[in-house]
Amino acid sequence: MKKKGTSVFCGTILLLLFPYLVTLFASGKITVVPQKLAKSGKIILQTGLYGTGEIDLEEYVIGTAASQIPGSFEGEAVKAQMILARTYLYKAMGGRDRIDGSELYCTYLDTAGRKQAWGEQYEEYEQKFESAAMETAGMVILCDGELTDAMFHRASAGATRDGGEARPYMKSVDSSRDMEMEDFVAIREFTPEEAAAAIKKIRGRDITASDAAGIQIISRDSAGYVTGVLVEAEEYTGDEIAAALELPSPAFSVSKTEKGLKFVTKGSGHGYGLSQWGANRLAEEGKDAVTILNTYFQNISVEKMKLTEGQPEMSS
Repeated sequence: MKKKGTSVFCGTILLLLFPYLVTLFASGKITVVPQKLAKSGKIILQTGLYGTGEIDLEEYVIGTAASQIPGSFEGEAVKAQMILARTYLYKAMGGRDRIDGSELYCTYLDTAGRKQAWGEQYEEYEQKFESAAMETAGMVILCDGELTDAMFHRASAGATRDGGEARPYMKSVDSSRDMEMEDFVAIREFTPEEAAAAIKKIRGRDITASDAAGIQIISRDSAGYVTGVLVEAEEYTGDEIAAALELPSPAFSVSKTEKGLKFVTKGSGHGYGLSQWGANRLAEEGKDAVTILNTYFQNISVEKMKLTEGQPEMSS
């Protein structure tokens, strides 16, 4: 596959803005939003204050997947990630609303960024990602003929989360391989004052150090993720607390210490959809990308689609 550069803005580190701006990091990873398909067949990217840029569709998928998954992962795990990335892209190009956690899908690692990130392994990993893009070209995840919310996370807490009625194709599945991850368990400690300041930012409600010190977990889902947290008669979701305190995962426990509060987390990420760590373990066992996707998503089909004037259509 011929590599083509992108004309999106390259400059200094910027404050991460909302989706219609572009952020360039020192690593070369940028946050962009695909807008529509040009007559040339390239994707037109919206880059906010810095105009627009065009990029080859599959090159965009390579750069997106490269920003989301380690280059060292098995080829079939990379293919699964590319199918997820392409599913999000097609859904976005179809004019649908942004999905939960979509910031994970809007990063892009350009050629220079990949060289920096992969170092001496650049040629090996680049060939792997190019091959994965060519072998999965046009492939997306469908459920009842509709593009799915192609969600993923780094590693579950041992099982993935149920997507509920809104996402019936996401059922809680065992992913106990994730527990083998080196930093599967993480510990974070906060003073009551630090916790109060972070929680206050969620809704702007006045939270005292005493309020934060009395934090209680009141509910969890079947996969062990916190769904309800009580702070001075105000209920928050586990995802809200995890985000506010910058915890690796909303699968956490909390206890009091001399310093204040100790949070122990399991896994990394929101826990919905595909576990990248588990997917790589399945790939090491010889499972192909479609089998991996069918492990983490139920009642789906992986099919080829094409983009025509910004709208996804079934390929003939």
